[in-house]
Amino acid sequence: MREPNLYTRGGVFWLRATVRGVEHRESLRTRDLATARRLRDKRIEEIAAARWRGERRRTWLEAVTEWAEHESGQIAPSTAKRYAVSLSMVKPHLAAYAIEKVDGQAIATMISARRREGATPATVRRDLTAVSRVLDFAEAMGWREGNPTLSKRRLLKERRNPIVLPIARDIEVIIAAASTRFGALIRAARLTGCRQDELVQATWRGFNARGKTLEVIGKGNKRRTISLSETAAAHVSAQPVTLGCDLIFCREGGEAFSQAASDFTHVRRAVIAKAKKEKREFQRFRFHDLRHLFAVEALRGGMSIYSLSKHLGHTSVKTTEIYLEFLTPEEVARAKEGSAQMPAQPRRSA
Repeated sequence: MREPNLYTRGGVFWLRATVRGVEHRESLRTRDLATARRLRDKRIEEIAAARWRGERRRTWLEAVTEWAEHESGQIAPSTAKRYAVSLSMVKPHLAAYAIEKVDGQAIATMISARRREGATPATVRRDLTAVSRVLDFAEAMGWREGNPTLSKRRLLKERRNPIVLPIARDIEVIIAAASTRFGALIRAARLTGCRQDELVQATWRGFNARGKTLEVIGKGNKRRTISLSETAAAHVSAQPVTLGCDLIFCREGGEAFSQAASDFTHVRRAVIAKAKKEKREFQRFRFHDLRHLFAVEALRGGMSIYSLSKHLGHTSVKTTEIYLEFLTPEEVARAKEGSAQMPAQPRRSA
């Protein structure tokens, strides 16, 4: 089998490698294949690193800092926050590296470490996305070559957990345990199907009470306008207006719910502890599960799968079709042919 970047002359191994468009040929002065392989790998690394000789080499942390400065204002705040969280989590595993030394082995080691820490495959994938952005930036700046994160994603077999819809009783328990304003945010998710960040950023300027519509900013900073049911529109209209603040859902002083995910987790944790102490049943659910519940009930209420897909801000109706598994065959047929009607109000469940 032919060895990459090696050939022989008179039984002596020679190196032939192209680095940044420049071909390099030189004798490795050995007839032993194992030695030639070792010398080849070392020499290619030396040639690739030669462009940094005489220049200051960037560390991983320096590259992250310069990337963050470059991206400032160019990506959505929610995306920037997600990247910041991921980069803080991988910091212990990459901080010791020079940026050009972050190779496939370093990424594989980082993945293994994150999994041992309890991170899910989905979380590690998000971490890899953030790392990939930094490495792409570093390559564009001429500080390194290549991006090994792409080939390492196959190490992560992501399994989607089955969706479990929350029940009305447990939703009301959570809302009652939250502050009045945060409880209103939770109920809004139940009534509109919006993502948490979409509601946290929703403004009075984007709300049309007469037309019963709400403008939200979704993933990728994409703007869309959704129709509201009578109940949802009334709920939004009932929120207090805070002087000097255009946010619909905010704290009493007008501050945004900047840590809404953590706030919800704290409320849920307290509810679970209380239910356990009082020996009451409580089915744990995530904030995002309210969106799932809205979607299923909208389809059951006669909304078409295509209208629901647009309402939820999905880029493909294939994503929305996961909710069809909650429907009867008759409901599925209706959903695929249904109208764009909004359900009047959420169904009551046990």
